[in-house]
Amino acid sequence: MSPAQGFDTGIPSSNNAGNLMEYIEADLGANWSGQNCYTGQADAYEVNSSFVNKIYLSGITNQFTDGAGFKSWLRPATRKKPRPLYPTFGSQYDIYSPSNLQLFPHPTLADCRLYLDRNGTQPATAHSFYINGYCEASCYTPDQALLFTDGYKPILEALEDRREDLVTLTPDSSLDNIQLQQNKTYSYTAEFRDSTHPIIELRTASGGLLRVTTEHAVLNSQGRIVQAQTLKEGDELLKADGTPDPITSVERTTYFGKVYNLRPVSTDLVSNIVIAEGYLVGSSSYQNDDVGYINRIIMHKQVPPELIP
Repeated sequence: MSPAQGFDTGIPSSNNAGNLMEYIEADLGANWSGQNCYTGQADAYEVNSSFVNKIYLSGITNQFTDGAGFKSWLRPATRKKPRPLYPTFGSQYDIYSPSNLQLFPHPTLADCRLYLDRNGTQPATAHSFYINGYCEASCYTPDQALLFTDGYKPILEALEDRREDLVTLTPDSSLDNIQLQQNKTYSYTAEFRDSTHPIIELRTASGGLLRVTTEHAVLNSQGRIVQAQTLKEGDELLKADGTPDPITSVERTTYFGKVYNLRPVSTDLVSNIVIAEGYLVGSSSYQNDDVGYINRIIMHKQVPPELIP
């Protein structure tokens, strides 16, 4: 590929550097599996688009010329995702193949090669490579049940059935007026490989049990969204009807396997609250794009307008 092989997208750059220029790493028709590509099918092998959409939230796009003459795209630092999406590479297209080896970039990004080990000492020169997916935070053990229109379903079962009828809070819900709505599932996320995950087990006075990874977003009785690992005995979770339920024990343990998560199609903060094991918790949005809202009050008690000065 050379700088001359780019194509004009027809979209002006925001910094008056001409129209945005794009480069195609491979031909989608000729290389359907993405063999030896650093960009994936979902991005149609478009290099600049793949980069900015994994690193940044939507927004204005600036264009610069690098030392080799290629046009590269950047967005303002304020639009960087709190948790960018990073590609996961494997030696085969089929991630579930028993012989598929996970491949790793050099830990310092010293070169563009992939390695058989995380330390970058064993080059994977004898292997082809493929993007098996992009990493996104996942949080529930497979047995944890989420609320759908016909009741609670373990998240793994919901994923396998591709359930779309997710139940969430309404956008105008408040601490003293909890309302549920039928939403729609936008996406499920799952770990690609079995691994060991640190887990927080929260037991409550009513006999409830919530098992999530340490950074999972949970709503407390003050209407604040917090990470599970910050909760302690005596803090209160919120039930689906808004009833506070005191935590009686917090146990740190581990789980070996895959963990899962989902997010609804809605984007406002309150309707990204789902119901897991009877408690109000955050969707995967709070592990990724909205991680900046952790430890903020997102639900208040309703105040009569006549009392507001």
